[in-house]
Amino acid sequence: MAVLEREKGKIFYTVQGEGETLLMLRGLGRSSRYWLGFDKVMAQHFQVVTIDQRGLGRSTLAMQWTDTIATLAADCLAVIDHLKVKKFHIFGLSFGGMIATSLAADHPKRILSLAIGASSSVDYAGFRIHPTLLPKLLIALRAGRFQDELLKAVVPDMVMRSWGPEIQTSWQEILGLEGFPLLTTLKHLRLSVTHRIKGRLDKGDYPVLFIHGSMDRFVPVQNSVRMQRLVPRSQVKIIKGAGHELALG
Repeated sequence: MAVLEREKGKIFYTVQGEGETLLMLRGLGRSSRYWLGFDKVMAQHFQVVTIDQRGLGRSTLAMQWTDTIATLAADCLAVIDHLKVKKFHIFGLSFGGMIATSLAADHPKRILSLAIGASSSVDYAGFRIHPTLLPKLLIALRAGRFQDELLKAVVPDMVMRSWGPEIQTSWQEILGLEGFPLLTTLKHLRLSVTHRIKGRLDKGDYPVLFIHGSMDRFVPVQNSVRMQRLVPRSQVKIIKGAGHELALG
């Protein structure tokens, strides 16, 4: 097990594959186990680094209410420095895209490319999550059906019909190992409310790609379109038929 010692605990990480380094960051309250093999697919083309953020998965360093997105980004950079990697690509999914933005904004000369999937910011008017979803999730949480309701929100019906039970089984296995990190998830939510992207990526010359699934029922697709307009050198790619979990399709 690969871990990096931090000030009050350890950050778990994995390294797979060869080639240019790709740092892959998961979303809200999710450890790297939730890539469900997508990291292995990407490791056929890159040296892939995945991380369990503080408060999640196999990392023993707890997340504090005073921690910021920049704090989480600093953990990621510490792992990259530990591996003696000078320049790297980043793919951040959802909340992971916010961490990726912070990392790229603070260290633009080290970034080869930045891909932000199904994320959002506070820089424009509009719903950052679908307005009917939060009440559904809260009701499901009280009824003990949170993961079932979340699965419906992040995976399109077409994918659910083909291998929804397999995804659900994998999620249950991870929950059995890690439990549900409610407090860390709430801390992520608090930080996401004030996340900004406007002007933060202006210093770099690396390419920026915003990716979104056309069938995302968690974060409306217009968020990626609006963020792309804030970064002049960026592009946006809408993947037809994909949901919030872009790797599951």
